[in-house]
Parts: sequence; C-alpha cells; structure tokens
Amino acid sequence: MGKPVHHKGRKKLKKRYIIVPLAILLVIAIGTGGLIFFYKNRNTQANDNENSHSQVATDSVQKDEKILVRTEADAEPVYINAIEGMPRNSYNDDGFYTDENGFIAYKQNGKEISTVGVDVSYVQGDIDWQAVKAAGVDFAIIRCGGRGYGEKGILYTDEKFKQNIEGATDAGLDVGVYFYSQAVSVEEAEEEAQYTLELISDYKLKYPVVFDWEHYELDDARTDNVDRDTLTQIALKYCDVVQKSGYTPVVYANRSLLYFEYDLAKLINTEIWLASYEDNPDYYYDFGIWQYSTEGKVDGIKSDVDLNVCMYAY
Repeated sequence: MGKPVHHKGRKKLKKRYIIVPLAILLVIAIGTGGLIFFYKNRNTQANDNENSHSQVATDSVQKDEKILVRTEADAEPVYINAIEGMPRNSYNDDGFYTDENGFIAYKQNGKEISTVGVDVSYVQGDIDWQAVKAAGVDFAIIRCGGRGYGEKGILYTDEKFKQNIEGATDAGLDVGVYFYSQAVSVEEAEEEAQYTLELISDYKLKYPVVFDWEHYELDDARTDNVDRDTLTQIALKYCDVVQKSGYTPVVYANRSLLYFEYDLAKLINTEIWLASYEDNPDYYYDFGIWQYSTEGKVDGIKSDVDLNVCMYAY
C-alpha cells in the first residue's frame, strides 16, 4: 500500500480533481503495458520451456514430404508419408564421432554437446558404478520395474533397481529410469505410471522417466492385439501422469514401432529415445537420446550393456 495522502484545505481541491484522473489514466496505461509485457514474457518463457532440452535447432516437416524407411538393415525400403509439422531430425551425421573412451559422442558446430549413457536392469548383475564413472559414462537410465507378459500382467520391481540407482548416484552419475510396459489399456498405463512414481519418490532424477513398451516375440503375449490408437493413448497417458508429477517423460522405441505402430502425429510434443543400431541414427524425426548398441563393453559391468548418446540438455 502507498503512503496515505493528507489534504490541507479547499485551495488544493481543484488541482486534486485534475491530478487524480490523470494519475488513474497513467496507472491504467502502465498497468496495461505491464500486463501485455508480462503476458508476452510468460508466452516466451513457455515456448522456451517447450524446447528447453533441445540443443540443436530443428525445422519442421513440410507438406508432401516422403520418408524412405528401412526398419531393418536387410529389409526392402518403402516410402511413407511424413507428418507435416513434426520436428525433423536435424543432426549432422558428421557430428557423430567416437570419443577417447570408445563411446559415440556428438558435436554441434564444433562444440561438444552430448553425454554418454548406459541403460541397465537386473540382467547386468552387480555393477561397479565407480568403475563405470571412471570409464567415461555420464548417466545411467535404470529399469525400475515392469509388467509381466502373462494374462494377469502383474506389476513388478526390478530386483536390482534400488542397488543400481543408489550405486550410480553415489558414484556421481546422473540418473533416469525406465519402466518396461506391457499395458493393453489406458487404465493399465495409468497404473504403471503411478507404480513408477512410487518407486522413484525417494530419488533425485536428472534424466527422464521413460515409457518402454515392446512386443514379446518368443510366445503369445498379452500385447499381441493392441492396435495403433490404443498403443498411442497408452503412451500418452503414462507420459501425462509422469509429467504432471514434475518429471520429464520420454517414449523409447525402435523405428518400426515409431513409424508403423504409434500415431506419431499425436506424440508431436513427446520426446523420443531412439533405438537404432547403425553407424548413424536413421530416423526422420527429432529425438533426444540414441541407443546405438546393445553389445557395449564398459568397465565395471561384466555383461554386455546398452550404450547411448544423449544430445538433449537434461
């Protein structure tokens, strides 16, 4: 509140009647301008936040673009319609290189912008995370849990989750998590997201919370009959619940899932972790993390491990 005004007699009343309207108009003008500035500033910040993780300027797909798709190395290529307005992959293949530790890294305009990562589960057994850090690894995305393949689809916690996330954090690595989904409905996706949030509530995550839905190829699986729209809605629900709890959601998938089984137009605002095992990431749209090997060798990990390069600033 402002300082109170004291009036000293009738001689000042006329001047007061002139000054007050002028003051009110000035306040309205300043206030309106301030509101406009505040509104514009909020919108600018909101737009910046939408792209806050990306360090590489991306353009958007234009009308009538075609994508030459080869989902497997030995598969016949096919053309599909690109989705107008989707952010395009703008990485320069020449920017990817092998660093001094033997990991793939990425430079943008000569500047190193990438980080090196592994993703692990109980399969890797006991891990010496201090050795992993010393080997040049920056981050770990750790499986926190999943859902079973059978009809009941029972939720479970990865048996090495606690050991891995605490060991990686103590060693100085940044961490994220992934959940291995076998959801067949939006309701199950929400259940999986809530289960994930319970598992990670005691830990500080710098990297994303990842939705990893995959086909089970070896036998009949509960997910065999999930159609495109249902799968897309499942992913959106998981990501929405995670995002509303303050985490960054990401969808992990290979090109086949992304091009042919997700409705990517509905995932336009969802970050992607791409699985593609080639010299360069052959994917038409934007992504933040590239899993480029499932047969990596890293000091401190006895078995093969997935290797990743991340170009986003988490």
